[in-house]
Amino acid sequence: MSVFSLILLGLAVSLDGFGVGIAYGIKNLRIPFSSLIIISFSSALAVLLSMFTGKMFAYLFSPRSASIVGGVILVMVGIWIIKQSFFEQTVPYEQEENPNSISLFANLLKEPQGADLDKSGEISSGEALFLGLALAMDAFGAGFGAAMMGFNPYITSASVGISKVILVSSGFYLGSSFMARILGERASCLSGFVLVLLGALNLISF
Repeated sequence: MSVFSLILLGLAVSLDGFGVGIAYGIKNLRIPFSSLIIISFSSALAVLLSMFTGKMFAYLFSPRSASIVGGVILVMVGIWIIKQSFFEQTVPYEQEENPNSISLFANLLKEPQGADLDKSGEISSGEALFLGLALAMDAFGAGFGAAMMGFNPYITSASVGISKVILVSSGFYLGSSFMARILGERASCLSGFVLVLLGALNLISF
């Protein structure tokens, strides 16, 4: 596990936060610092749990085989994220008659303002927890695969948490920038490509 790979992984699973920050900046939705920390902590915790699961699963294989399986998983997760960003459309939760937790999670990345459930114009602590878990959904598979490749769960989850703070806040403050908005729209796709790259480099090394 190189420092470069660790940074890339942390950024890859946190890039969706940049797009969310931009969406909030455009909509003038406030994100208190406490809510930003909750978003980052809940995402980091979700990655940590997925990596612990990956570590336990890795014991079923030899170190070399576990690393190969981890690389394949990372490639598959990356392809799935790219596919989602290009082909899958979600229905804004406001248009659903009876939205449930699953549909809200599924729509939050496409309609991140949906996290403002009480329409207060501010992301509360409870809403931040909900949003943080939603942003960690794609990271579950990536964390699982990364753990099998030998990434340290504690360092990786910390990297994810720090990256999330930086990217969400950067997206929020740069939301009015044309280039930032273009990058935000492509954040999920870029995240997928980075995961595919990391997984492929791991497989090539064998």
